[in-house]
Amino acid sequence: MTVFIQNIKDELKKDLPGLSFQAKMAPVSRLDNYNPNPEGARKGGVLLLLYYKNSKLQITFIRRAKDGGAHSGQIAFPGGKFEESDKTIIETAKRETFEEIGVDSKQLEILGSLTTLYIPVSNYIVHPIVGFIRNMPKFVANENEVSEIIVSPVDYFLDEKNIQNGEIKLEIPQTISDFRRIKTPFYKFNGNIVWGATAMIMSEFSEIVRRVVGAE
Repeated sequence: MTVFIQNIKDELKKDLPGLSFQAKMAPVSRLDNYNPNPEGARKGGVLLLLYYKNSKLQITFIRRAKDGGAHSGQIAFPGGKFEESDKTIIETAKRETFEEIGVDSKQLEILGSLTTLYIPVSNYIVHPIVGFIRNMPKFVANENEVSEIIVSPVDYFLDEKNIQNGEIKLEIPQTISDFRRIKTPFYKFNGNIVWGATAMIMSEFSEIVRRVVGAE
């Protein structure tokens, strides 16, 4: 493990940036009467998968398959719902990552976790887990769940100049002819738009990385 990765692991053990940093990338309507832990919400885990390529720290996203679900076609972290067979939420994130993009959990070093985040549209409390893999992964996308695997250097998200504000058109219509539009900040890179819960989690993780960089 590199010194930088160890420093991220150490930083994740401290007080987390939390909701205030998640909120920087929240849709305009998201924080109205926001309840971070509503009764009856389902539990899920996602993995922020890190690895080095050409000496640059990379982070892994997926584009969800167009399946008609609440997050159809959107960019996300690999992950999914907690199953009764999962001993911990970390096991959920590992299992789902293997199922979706083929990364063996035995290769993963878990660094820690970020602040949980409630997603109203799907009624999930998401637990973001941060993991590192020493070698470049051999990705195998599950075509039923993942249409594309997207990788970006982490440092892209540290520059607030890469944050834009605008309207996102959801791919799922409320009616046959009416597509819902949401006003929100978002990250845009190589034609990809990262918004919603994924952007909110990324905003908090970016602050973790900034703290590590600032301490060096």
